[in-house]
Amino acid sequence: MYVEDLLALNLLMNGFLLYLAACLTGRKIKGGRLLAGSLVTALYSLAAYLPASVIFFSWAGKIIVSILAVLLTFRPRRAIETIRLCAAFVFTTFFVAGTIFSFYFFAGGQPVIRGGIFYLSLPQPGLLFKGSVAAFLLFAGICFYSIRQRKRQGLCYQLQVFDGDKKITVPALLDTGNQLRDPLTGSPLCVASYRILRVLLPQKLQEAYERGSDPVSALGEIPDSTAARFGVVPFRSLESSGVLVTYRPTLVVLEGNGYREERNDLSFALTSKPLQLENEAEVLLHPQIFNFSGGGDD
Repeated sequence: MYVEDLLALNLLMNGFLLYLAACLTGRKIKGGRLLAGSLVTALYSLAAYLPASVIFFSWAGKIIVSILAVLLTFRPRRAIETIRLCAAFVFTTFFVAGTIFSFYFFAGGQPVIRGGIFYLSLPQPGLLFKGSVAAFLLFAGICFYSIRQRKRQGLCYQLQVFDGDKKITVPALLDTGNQLRDPLTGSPLCVASYRILRVLLPQKLQEAYERGSDPVSALGEIPDSTAARFGVVPFRSLESSGVLVTYRPTLVVLEGNGYREERNDLSFALTSKPLQLENEAEVLLHPQIFNFSGGGDD
């Protein structure tokens, strides 16, 4: 096989594997990133022509290249997300390879080794149907899981949060299990890690979170001009209970799935623990925020 043929074959095949991994995890990828990840794995195949090809094609070498391809294609921001994407990429690789060999062996093909070279003889067409059915069932299972992931993406939104001249953009996830409400007004509360909103918070409150001290005590040191936009809410979960600081920014622009709305009444319950969410979401939206409008005064 010529070098250009080897590159083209691996570029197309690995591009398909990375795209299939994206379908499995419900991730959207751009064509340029997909090309970059595919190109890395295609260039890796040229290691077969190097004297030390055994080292390059070791388990360590394959793992390193797989991680590099995932980083270039998906650009995950968390270690757990990287592991999940690598696992999906490896699974799709095993799936496609297994499907190819299932077609061959179900069709009665027999491998032949001559002079240390692995040859595949032509399969018997009588058993090809069995391989087709097996591959179809496996692929149908992947498609079903992919559809579930795409439906889950319908719960994803993007928030533009404003506080004076400060602005941040964060991904958010609609959480049907979030039932947290303000104890005084009854308005629904979204949940966010303080780290994602900290640039908008007063300095005293930032310092309290960073030191690990009680942020509720720091509310007394907030200037009166902004104190009205902060409060507290008790919470209870399976793991712990306590009191969270609530924060209402001056404006939130909510976008996603063809929906866009500007709100000045959305409040966030700030947690000191990072939210390890899928699809890199940083905020849990309350399901009732679309049915509730409290107005809110600045």
